[in-house]
Parts: sequence; structure tokens; C-alpha cells
Amino acid sequence: MTLTELIDEYKQMASICHNIDYADKKSVKLNNKSVTRMYQIVDTIKAEFGDNGVFEFAKLIYIKQDRVDLWAAIQMLEKMQVDKDTEKKALAIIKEEAKDSLGLQYWLNSYQDKKKYGT
Repeated sequence: MTLTELIDEYKQMASICHNIDYADKKSVKLNNKSVTRMYQIVDTIKAEFGDNGVFEFAKLIYIKQDRVDLWAAIQMLEKMQVDKDTEKKALAIIKEEAKDSLGLQYWLNSYQDKKKYGT
């Protein structure tokens, strides 16, 4: 797959996650498969396209539709090496969402501990 195809697929997976119906078991399973695929895409972009792939992927943090920005920010910081400006923007997206999400508050604390202590 090309870099563009992978990024387009990533956006499609984010859309599936955004539209989850927690009352529907099939929707939850599809969501879980989508999240797994998103991580696979991130790994593939990093491995096959290097710094250029990371640069192109980082542009997703500017797409608010279907919360692509949030998904990309989290997964990018977990899996990729990005420049300080990109990291700052990604963290701003996550911090804003964490105001209403205990899970994201935990994620932020964990991320900051890893950065601080190198674990």
C-alpha cells in the first residue's frame, strides 16, 4: 500500500471508532478491530516510510472530523518520534480532551512519567 492509502485507511478506521454503538456487540468488535488496525498502520508507516511517513502522518492532528486528530495524536506519541512542535500540538489536543476524560488523564500522566523517567 502507498503512504496515501495507509493514511486514508487510518481515517476510515477512526470514523468507525467515532461511530461506535456500545450497546451493539458487533459495533464494539468492529471498533476493537479498527483500533488494532490503526496501530498496525502506524507501525507500517514508521517502518516503511520513515521520517517522511511520520511527517505526513502528523498532518492528521489537524483533522477534527471523526476525532482523527485525537486518535492520531495519541498513537503518534506512543509509537513515533516527532519534533517538539508536533509533540506540543498533539499534547494540546489530548489535554483538551482529558478535561472530560479520566482515561485520557491517566494516559497523559503515564506519557509524562515516561518522558520524565525514560521508562
